[in-house]
Amino acid sequence: MTTPESAPDQPAQPTPPQPGGSQPAGWGEPPRYGQYAPGYDPAAPPAQPAPGQPQYGAPSGGPAGGQYGQSQYGQYSPYSSQVPGYRPPADKPGIVPLRPLTLGELYDGAFGAVRHNPGVTLGLTALIVVAAVAVGTLISIPLTTLFTDLFGSLFAEIGDDASLEGLGFTQDMLGVTYGSALGTGMLLTLATPLAMGVMAISVSDSVIGRKISVSDAWARVGKRWWFLIGFSLLSTLVVLVAYLLVAGIVAALVIWVDPAAGAITGLVLFLALVVAAVWAFTRVALIPPALAVEGGGFWATCRRAWKLTHGTFWRVLGIYLLTSIILGVIGQIVAVPVSLLMSLFMVMESGVGLAISYGVTYVITGGMSVLFLGGVIALLYIDTRMRREGLDVQLQAAAAATADK
Repeated sequence: MTTPESAPDQPAQPTPPQPGGSQPAGWGEPPRYGQYAPGYDPAAPPAQPAPGQPQYGAPSGGPAGGQYGQSQYGQYSPYSSQVPGYRPPADKPGIVPLRPLTLGELYDGAFGAVRHNPGVTLGLTALIVVAAVAVGTLISIPLTTLFTDLFGSLFAEIGDDASLEGLGFTQDMLGVTYGSALGTGMLLTLATPLAMGVMAISVSDSVIGRKISVSDAWARVGKRWWFLIGFSLLSTLVVLVAYLLVAGIVAALVIWVDPAAGAITGLVLFLALVVAAVWAFTRVALIPPALAVEGGGFWATCRRAWKLTHGTFWRVLGIYLLTSIILGVIGQIVAVPVSLLMSLFMVMESGVGLAISYGVTYVITGGMSVLFLGGVIALLYIDTRMRREGLDVQLQAAAAATADK
């Protein structure tokens, strides 16, 4: 017999109320897929206006009615809340309206989340990123020395290091690049999910108008830290295995079959791998905020978040790509002074200086990714649940409970 924990469509249990004003019980629990919002009857016919009453948006006098914008005596105004089918504006107790969001509202909400709770969104997330980069930079320094000596020996065996230097490939540059990527990049990869989880928790409270404290945010993300880091490690492992598998197939074809066949097969497999990676990444894009906000188990939450993107694939992919392009443009603008700083360290021929300058670059790019992209993804997760599960009803109830306190 299938237990509720193992059922694919079983909703995750909500995070229980935390002391000190953390997330209230209620909206962390999603309804089953296909469940309608409370009070909604899908079989009921749409409301029709009574005879003699104007339809919403139509002139009050009918075909031979009065002047435009006027209503006859005894009839409803077209903008009256008593008109059948009228929907009042959505409540906005926090950073976004409690209804399905537009692209502009997603971006405005991401900036609004930073303004609403800068202590968590700027302070705590920046602290996590800076700490990870600092530790990663310390680790990358001996790795930089190791890779620099390795490439120095390789250049000595090639005996043509002048041409390589003309292309900008010096042993110091390559050593710092690989050392920083392995040290700082690895630590930042592990810490970014934690920072994104903090951002998702802060956003989930900001949408109902509540400002969570730094201690509460850290306590709540601390209970899910292994889920967040585990998902990042699992994703990295899957990508690594896929690329190694493709590389092994191509190498086998080149060595034992035919180099031309291996090259053609490699190109086809590489394109297929890119398409598969984009598809898989889009389907799992909402898993990190779900792991941070919801209180269910790891695999149950992953299955739920995977199903959330069913039917909204292109919307999630388009918003993510557009946001990444915007961040890329802004990052290039901000990276100009950092590049000048790196050039100064390169003139000094200091491996440690190069590693530090790379660390500064990681702080800037990682901080921007956590703040803006993390906020957009968290709001996209909430928006998708409002579209698929009627989460806006639960959010309105949670906002009302927060306002009564």
